[in-house]
Amino acid sequence: MAIENTYTSAQVAVAAQELRQAAGTEEARFTPSQVIAMLHNEIRMLRERGFTDKQIADLFTGFDIGVTTEQIAQHAPPTL
Repeated sequence: MAIENTYTSAQVAVAAQELRQAAGTEEARFTPSQVIAMLHNEIRMLRERGFTDKQIADLFTGFDIGVTTEQIAQHAPPTL
């Protein structure tokens, strides 16, 4: 049985950006709630590793994305 290739999220993100540019479309833009929804699994993993919502919001700030702890709590409620 053949092994299926796999690709990193970074590779897929670069491909999406390049394909949009080739098509002549504008870069996609997202609101804070959309960003949180898109990255819900990553937020969950950070919480499971002991990160607080404040620490997670600070990480977003480092990416130049303005997300508040309140927005994280609202759009990525804690998992039980």
